[in-house]
This record gives sequence, C-alpha cells and structure tokens, in this order.
Amino acid sequence: MNNQVKLKYVLQPEDKRKNKPSYAWDILFKKYDIVKEIEQQGYYDIRTDQMMRNRGVIALWQQKYPGKSIPDNRNILKFDFSVDLPNVFKGYHLQIMPIGGNIYRIAPFNMYYKLKNENVPIIPMTSPIKMSSLDLSNVTTEPNAQTVAEITGMFSYVFHDLNDNNRTVVSTLSGKNNVQNVNFNVDNILNHQPITLSIDTWQAEIDGVYESEKTVLIIESKMKFPKDFNIRQLFIPRLLIEQTMEKLELHKEAYAGYFVKTRDIYILTVYKFTDLQNMNSMKKCKQYKFSLSDDPQNIFKIKDGSTIELNKERTINKIYNLIYNTEMTTIYPSYSNGDIISFPQANNLQISLDYLDLLDSSEDYITINGEKVERSGAEAFMDAFKYNRRQYNYYLNWLGYLGLVDRDAVSDSPYVTKNGKSFRMAGFHQQNVMLIKLMACHISFRKVLLKMLGGETIDTDQMKYVIQQEMKDIPTKSQISSSTFPRRISSVKSMCNQVLTQMGVYKKRMVSKDILEYGVDCKINPNAVRTKKISFL
Repeated sequence: MNNQVKLKYVLQPEDKRKNKPSYAWDILFKKYDIVKEIEQQGYYDIRTDQMMRNRGVIALWQQKYPGKSIPDNRNILKFDFSVDLPNVFKGYHLQIMPIGGNIYRIAPFNMYYKLKNENVPIIPMTSPIKMSSLDLSNVTTEPNAQTVAEITGMFSYVFHDLNDNNRTVVSTLSGKNNVQNVNFNVDNILNHQPITLSIDTWQAEIDGVYESEKTVLIIESKMKFPKDFNIRQLFIPRLLIEQTMEKLELHKEAYAGYFVKTRDIYILTVYKFTDLQNMNSMKKCKQYKFSLSDDPQNIFKIKDGSTIELNKERTINKIYNLIYNTEMTTIYPSYSNGDIISFPQANNLQISLDYLDLLDSSEDYITINGEKVERSGAEAFMDAFKYNRRQYNYYLNWLGYLGLVDRDAVSDSPYVTKNGKSFRMAGFHQQNVMLIKLMACHISFRKVLLKMLGGETIDTDQMKYVIQQEMKDIPTKSQISSSTFPRRISSVKSMCNQVLTQMGVYKKRMVSKDILEYGVDCKINPNAVRTKKISFL
C-alpha cells in the first residue's frame, strides 16, 4: 500500500492561535522536516526527547523567542479539541497520537467529532435528600457535576431510557487505567483510507464508567460545551471495557457518553461504536438535557418497567404575557465606544451564558497550556470554548445586543454591564424570564418567538425585511450583507428555540418546511391570551 501523501498548507486567519504550542511545533516541524517525512511515508514518529528539552530545540527557541519561557512537553501534546491544535497541524490537516514508549505519531488522522447542541426537552430533576456536603447551586468541577447527575437520578433516567430493565446504576471505573494490546484503524482525513495502529500498552484517563443491569456507559466530562472533541477520549476506554467484559465473560450493551455541565444545564450525548476495530465508527444515539429543581415532585422514580414519573411545568401563557408586556426598543443597539453592534450570528445559548460568566471574573485567565492571556480577548474565548476567532466576535456581539456586555469608551475593552451582573446573579428560571424580555425588546426576536409559540411559518423573506427595518437607521457600512442574512435568521431562530426549550416549550416534530409544531408541559389554549395586536411590518 502506498503511504505517500501530498500536504498543502491552508489556514484561515480566524483559525490561527497565538500561543506557545503553535510556536513550539513551528520549530519542531522545521528542525525535523516533518512535512517532508509525512509526505514520503504517510506519518512521522517523534520522541519526547526530541521535543522541548532537546538542546538543539532549546537553542532554536531562545533564538526565535528570546526572554519567553519554553513550554514543557506536556503543554504541547494535549489536544482534546481541534481548535487547540497548533497552527501547523491545522494548516496541513494533521493530528498527533501517542503510540507508547514516549513516542507520538503525526499523521492526517481524522480524530474529532462535532458536538451538536440539540433541541430536546430539558428535564427537571431533584435530589431525593437535602445535601449538606455539596452545594448543588455551585458545581464547578467535572467530578462534582457527575456526582450531581448520580444523586439526582439523571444517569438513572438515561439508563432506564436506554433499556427499561435497568433499575440500578453504580459507578465502577475512573482515573488512569492501562489498556493492553490495542489494535485499531483511524481514517486518513486526506484520502479516507484506514491508518492502522498497534500499541502494546495505552494509559487511558477515564472520567467515569457507570453500569446497570443491562448497560455500561463510559463518560467523558467537560464544564463547557465545545465545538468538537477527540474521539480517542471515548474510544480507548471503550476498548478497555470490551477487554474487561471478555475476561469476565459477561457482556452488556456498552455506550459512550459526552457529558457537559454548562452554567445551569446538564447535557449528556450518548454514542455507540459499531466497530471496535475502527475509531471512526462512533454513531450518535440520543442527547439528554437536565436542569436542577427544588420541587419534590421532580424526584426521579421508576414505578414499573416502563413508567417514569416527572413533574410537568411551564406554560405558553406565561411566555406570551412576558412578550406582550415588554416594550420594544426603537433604537438599534451600539456600544459605549460608538461602534454599532453587529446583528447576532451566535447559535449556542449555553456558550453565550458561560462566556458572560468568564468575562465577569476579575482573575487572570490561564490557558490550558499555562499561559496568562487577557480574559476579554479572543485567545481566552478560543481556549475556553474551543471555537475560532470569528466566533469570539459572534458571541460577544450577541451579549452586547442584549445589553449584557458593553465596550469601554476609552479602552475599547469588553466588560459586563450592570444588567449583565444582575442577570448572572439570577437563578435559572429567572434568567429564562429575563432572556425572553431582553429578546422581546427587538422586533426580529419578538416576531420569531411569537411565531414559534403559535406554531406558525417563519418566512425567510419576511424575516429579512423585519431585520432590515430594525437596522434601517444605522449607517450603510454597518448593515448586513445579503449573503449573511440566512445565517443571521438561522441564529435568531436557534436562540429563540433554545430559550423556549429551557422554559419547557420544545419542538416536537417537523410538520413541513419551516413549520414547527411545539409541545408544552401542560394543556392550554394559547389563543386565549392573544388579546393585544402588534404590527411588525
């Protein structure tokens, strides 16, 4: 088989990182002529003693970056998300994989899987007992988030949904575990051919493994919702579980789950590997979302083999009244420095709210590589949320559009406003109320919210006209180009969808193109509250 590949460097400015891993790998690629080696044999194996403690490499670093401390090897080798890859890796579509014995293989591996924030019902869960050793309102670590999911029944709910014979869930594995005799393929991202790997021993870092009567679930946990993640984080533990089941001669249905705790929502996306010889065989099964509740009726119980007791709450009436009692603004928003705020193009509500938290901290921001960067700058956003530099502006402008963030008139630096601080101090349900009111101030969001609540068609041409009317008094240079209108409209619909879902109103199914049917957690007549006429056009 011919392993030769042709590499071409292509990297957009918004995808570039200004950090030590990128600087370090630029030096290493040049010193060892890594691109040429990969083109000739399909991969390049590099030892740790060739890296940042190598005398020749140290000399090159000091020559190019005098006065800047050289990073440790461990700080240039951890790439759980594609955005963290050094520029030279991203430009040539390369990734790096440990293959044992302090050796790492660089090749065009296809190792990342996109994580989608889906529109699914958010299920309220309540702890069956009052906690005195864990503050459920201040969960800031991955292990504690998993503990909350255990004690409130979130994991039990998922296990029972996967198989209604599952009635008891226990935690089994976590921490470092060795996997022996690992053999599998990874797709070549350039020619889609399999790259075969054979590794004697692999040390897997496992966040958690949970087991029930019929099912095993491997968990990888994070405290923010990323754009994508490294499949290896779930695949290697899955191989370990398979080896253990074979040794014990006890096989159960095994799944892998990516578990994210954002500011107020616990999100678990469940996957299954269909071929344990192929890392890229991972397929999504289902996504679950949960929130914490104080209502004792939301304590999870399994009444029989198929019944789940959950309290149903939230009504469309309340949301209609919130919208109709909110006065619309006639002035398009701008920052205190005079800049017109770009019309929103952000799509993930959880990232928006988590970013507000990040911006409002007074502490220095330290990246995953141990570098101190400006908290309000693009590098901190990219490091925290694993999106590129362009997305930084999208999410900052979304917060600015709602008046939660402003830019200083003198320094131009972003900061959280008084309203933003009040929003952060509010509880989950009150934040949803505040979001509806903040969005309903703007004619574009107001129109989409009402259309969605009524299950009506959201016409793209009509929405384009509404947005143009909203922005009609601002300078031409700040207007939206025709090519970006579909993305802006999509963002409005996405954010409205997510807020309604958080309030218990969610999309049930697609009836026809752009006509959505919404379900709600109680029976009401939404037409009964339409007592006030509002003209949009």
